[in-house]
Amino acid sequence: MLSALRWQIWALSFLFWSIYAVLDCLGSLAIIITFHDKPILRQIVLWNFAEAYVWVLFTPLIYAIALRFPLNANSWKLSLGIQIPVGLGMATVAAWLLIHMNMFLGWADNSTPLRARLLGLSLQDLPRFFVTMGVAQVVVYYSTLRKREMESAQLEAKLAQAQLEVLRSQMEPHFLFNSLNAIARLTRKDPPAAERMTFQLAAFLRVSLDCAGFQEVPLAQELEFLQNYLAIQKTRFGQRLSIRVEVDQDLLSAPVPSLILQPLAENAIRHGIARSAEPGFLQVRAVKEDGFIRIQVADNGPGMTLARDQGNEGFGLRNTRARLKQMYGDRQELSLESNPGGGCRVTIVLPLSKTAA
Repeated sequence: MLSALRWQIWALSFLFWSIYAVLDCLGSLAIIITFHDKPILRQIVLWNFAEAYVWVLFTPLIYAIALRFPLNANSWKLSLGIQIPVGLGMATVAAWLLIHMNMFLGWADNSTPLRARLLGLSLQDLPRFFVTMGVAQVVVYYSTLRKREMESAQLEAKLAQAQLEVLRSQMEPHFLFNSLNAIARLTRKDPPAAERMTFQLAAFLRVSLDCAGFQEVPLAQELEFLQNYLAIQKTRFGQRLSIRVEVDQDLLSAPVPSLILQPLAENAIRHGIARSAEPGFLQVRAVKEDGFIRIQVADNGPGMTLARDQGNEGFGLRNTRARLKQMYGDRQELSLESNPGGGCRVTIVLPLSKTAA
């Protein structure tokens, strides 16, 4: 990458100074013709291109100095203290090379002392250095600004990913703790059911580990997570719990946040069905709606409690809301409301990817 950048600098330098030499030649010809002098095209072209290509050699060095000693509020004195002597040195070297080229070609003006010619040509070429340095400083400034913006964006992305990992990792121990408590209770009441739930929990964790590190999974895979979780709850509640899953088949490949349905179902069972002595009903629906996917988890439990009415959401809902906000920003929605048929209904709306739309 560094080698490619060097070649780019050399190529741009050559292109810039070639254009400069062409314009210089045209300007010299215009002046000569204006004063009715006979232009010597060979000398004009050779001189202007030789002068330009000397600066082709210096331009990468000027860029390196601008990169190492940029002009900013903190270091402009030091930078100028280095750039001015370097500019004088480069202008002097360029003048010395051009004068000796003239001497080699027999164009030298021997009536003027060498020292005077060197001083005059050096001062004449000095603005070239400062113009080139100015352009290099602008390039360095915007390159540095762009690099910082990219680094900032990458840092924000890494931070967001880390936050998502924390939120996701918090959900798994929470579910595991609740499941182990349920198994412990069943061990005393129904040992075969406790054994069956243990195997179901192992199956759930195995499926969960298969997607470790993925923030999004296809809806079909997320439904597999949910089915493993619901099998555990079905063992726990037996005939008290009935389940219905209604999903548009076109949405099975749509990406959704991993482990997003399980905490919603757990919330419905824990705060709804588990608190009622009546048979419980859990419904999961997913439909496509104007470029979004709408997922609903509803129960027929006792409905909205005072705590929920006051916005005191449980762990699962708070965590799910935080994940959705982190992943989709304002292009998502999570709402908790009373179910018209009794109980509660949680609805999440997510943007539908183009591949699944």
